[in-house]
Amino acid sequence: MRCGWYIMVSLLTLAFVILAARALDAGPGPQTRNDVVVQIAEPRIYYVSPAGSDQNAGTIGQPLRTIQKAVSALKPGDTCVLRAGRYQETMVIQDLQGTAERPIVIRSYGAEEVVLDGTVPIRTQWTPYKRGIYQARVSQPVWQLFVNGRSVCSARWPNGNWDDGSIWDKSSCMAWPERVGSSFGKHSNQELAQFDFSLKGAIIVVNAGSFKTYTSRVIQHEMGSTYLAYDSTTVPKREGYAAHLHGYFLEGKLGLLDTDNEWFYDTQNSLLYYRPPAGQDPQTLDIRGKVRAYAFDIRDSAHLQLQGLQFFGTTFRFTESHHCVVENCHLLYPTYSRRMLGDLSPIEITHMTVADEFDPAHNVLRNCVIEYTDGPALEMNGMANRVENNFIHNIDYSCTYKGGWTLNMIDAPGLVFRRNTVHTTGASELFKAGRKTLIELNDLSRSGFLQNDGALVQISVKQQPGTIARYNWLHDSVKTGLRFDNSNKPGSPWGEGCRAHHNVAWRTQRNFFKGDKHFIHNNLCFDSELNDLVISSDVKINGRNYETVTRNNIAGTLSGSRTKAAKEFPVPGIVDHNWSSDVTGRDIRTQLRDPDNLDFRPQALSELVDSGIALEGYTCPYVGSAPDIGPYEAGSPAYWIPGYQQTRASRPIPPDAATQVKRDADLMWLGAYRAQSHRVYWGSTDTGLQDTGPHKNNIYSPGALEPNVTYYWRVDAVVGDKTISGPLWSFTTAP
Repeated sequence: MRCGWYIMVSLLTLAFVILAARALDAGPGPQTRNDVVVQIAEPRIYYVSPAGSDQNAGTIGQPLRTIQKAVSALKPGDTCVLRAGRYQETMVIQDLQGTAERPIVIRSYGAEEVVLDGTVPIRTQWTPYKRGIYQARVSQPVWQLFVNGRSVCSARWPNGNWDDGSIWDKSSCMAWPERVGSSFGKHSNQELAQFDFSLKGAIIVVNAGSFKTYTSRVIQHEMGSTYLAYDSTTVPKREGYAAHLHGYFLEGKLGLLDTDNEWFYDTQNSLLYYRPPAGQDPQTLDIRGKVRAYAFDIRDSAHLQLQGLQFFGTTFRFTESHHCVVENCHLLYPTYSRRMLGDLSPIEITHMTVADEFDPAHNVLRNCVIEYTDGPALEMNGMANRVENNFIHNIDYSCTYKGGWTLNMIDAPGLVFRRNTVHTTGASELFKAGRKTLIELNDLSRSGFLQNDGALVQISVKQQPGTIARYNWLHDSVKTGLRFDNSNKPGSPWGEGCRAHHNVAWRTQRNFFKGDKHFIHNNLCFDSELNDLVISSDVKINGRNYETVTRNNIAGTLSGSRTKAAKEFPVPGIVDHNWSSDVTGRDIRTQLRDPDNLDFRPQALSELVDSGIALEGYTCPYVGSAPDIGPYEAGSPAYWIPGYQQTRASRPIPPDAATQVKRDADLMWLGAYRAQSHRVYWGSTDTGLQDTGPHKNNIYSPGALEPNVTYYWRVDAVVGDKTISGPLWSFTTAP
C-alpha cells in the first residue's frame, strides 16, 4: 500500500511539473491549464548610461553604469537600453537564453550614439625621439593606434596605408624575392641592403602560392646584407616555389618606422613611438590605443539581439550560439592582429558560430556596416543563417587568418547571402559559399588585391549542389568574378548541380565554371582580362561540363577555355540561344542601352529582344513573344539594382557626374531601405527641380534629352510616415 501511495504522489507531482512547464512556454501573462495557474513575469527594460551607477535600479531616471550589470539580470523578453556615450567593457555573456516569442534585446536608446570602445586614450607626455618621431611611456600594451579617429599604420617595410590606398597595391606595399638566390624560407633582395640595422627578429608576413599567407620570424640578416632567412619550420610548405608568388612585408622593428603616420610599440620598455605629420605636436592630437578584442563575448546563448550599436576598435563574438541577430550596427576598425606585441597567433575576428557545420544556427547579420579590418570581415557556420543588406569594405590587409577569404561561409549550409555591397579586399576569395547557398542581389568588386588566384564568389566542389548565384553584379576586380571550382588533380571529384543566372560581370579576370550538370543562363559578361564566360571543356583540369546547360547568355567571348577561342575549345554540353561578340563580330555595346553607365537593358531593336528561350520552371516574367537574351528584359517597368540599401535612395543610373550619357537615358536608382515609394525631382538646373510625383518602381523616363546639357535630379524616399530627402545627382549628355 505504501509503495502504491508513493507512486501515486510521484505521478501527481510529475503531472504538475509538466503542466507548469507547458504554461511557461505559452507566453507572458497568467496561463491556465487544468486549474494550474502560472504567472510569467512581464518583460523588463533595464537602462544603462556611462553616467549611471550599478547601485541604481536600472530605470531611465536611475540607469546602471555597466552593461555587464544589466546583462546579469536579463530574462527572456527583457531589453537592455544603452544611453549615449562610450562603453569600455568586455561583456562576457554565458548561457543567456531568450525564446522565439521572448528574445532578449540589447540596443541603443533611439538615435543616440552608443559606442562600444575597444581603445583607451593615450594621455601621457610625448617627447621627441629622432627623425620626426615622438615617444611616450604607456601603462598598458596597445596593438593598434588611432589618431583623431583614424587608424595609423604599423611600422613596416615596404610602406602602405589605408588613407591613400597604397596598402592594396602589392606592387609597392610588398617586396619580392629575386629569382636567383631565393628559395622557400630564404629571400634575396637588393633593397634589403638599405637598412642600417639588422632585421633579425623582425616579423615577416608572406603571401605565398595561390592563396596561402603565413607569419614567421626573421632568423638571419646582417646590416647591409641583401639576404634574409626566416623560420620556415613552423609554416605550411606548399609544393614547389615561385619567387613571383612570394610577396612579403616586414614588421616588428623600430627602425622600420620611417614615414608619417606610422607607429611602433616597444614591448620590453612599454614605449610607444609615433611619427605625426610634419609640424604637428602629438600632445594636441586625440590618440587612442586598442586594448580589447571583443566588446561582446557571447557563448552558449540563444535568441539574443544586438541593435543600433557602434563598435570602435572592437567587435563581437558569438560561439555555440543560435537564433541571434546583429542588426543596424556599425563596426569601424573592428579587428586587428597582435603582431605589434610579438604575438603571431590568429587574429581575433568577428564570429557567429556554432559547434558544427550541420548544427542549426539561424543567426542573422542584417543592415550593418563593417569597415577597415586586419583579418576577415566575418566567419559564420551552421545551418540556415542570413547575411543581408550589409556594407563591407577595406577588409584584411595582411590575410593571415586561416588563408584567403573575406567572408567565410563554407561551413554554413542553407545560408542566404543577400543584398550586400562588398569592395576593396586583400584576400583571394571575397565570398566562399557553403552548401545550398542562395547568393543574390549582391554588388561585389575590387577584391583579392594581396593574394594570388581567387574569385569574387568561390563555390567549391562540395558546395556546388543546390547552390544558386543570381542577380549579382561582379565587377572591377583583378580576380575571377564567379567561379565553380574543382581540383586540377586528375581523378579528383568534380562539382555538380550549381545554378548561375541573371548575373552581370564586367572588368574581372573571367567567369569560370568547372564541373558538370550546371545550369548557366541569362548572364552578361564583358570586358574581362581573359575570356568573359568560360564553360570549361578541359578535362585535364576537371572542366568536363558534358551535361551543363548554357542558354540565354550575353558575352564578349564565350569559350570552353580560359584563354583559347571557342573554335579551339568549344563550349561543351547543351548550348543554345546565346549571343557573343566573338561569334557575331559586334561589340555588346551595339546591343545594350548604355552599359558604360550601368544600363544593361537590351536596346529596343537589338538582336537580344525576344530571342531567348523560355526555360520551364526557371523563366521570369517577360515582355513580348519570348524572353530576351541576357539578365534584363526590355520594356520591364522596374530595373533590378543589387547591393546595400541605405537609409536614402542611392546608386543612381546614370551615375552621379557621368558624362557622355545617351540622350534616351532613363533615370533609375536603388531604393532606400524599407521604403514604400519614392518621389523624383528633376530639372536642368540645380535649383527649382520639378516634382514628378510618387513612383512605386525605380524607373523615371524624362523623355528626349538635349545634347551636351547637364541635368540634375534627386530621389526622396517615403519610409513609413517619413520622407527622407536624397542627395543631388547630376549627369551630362553626349554632344
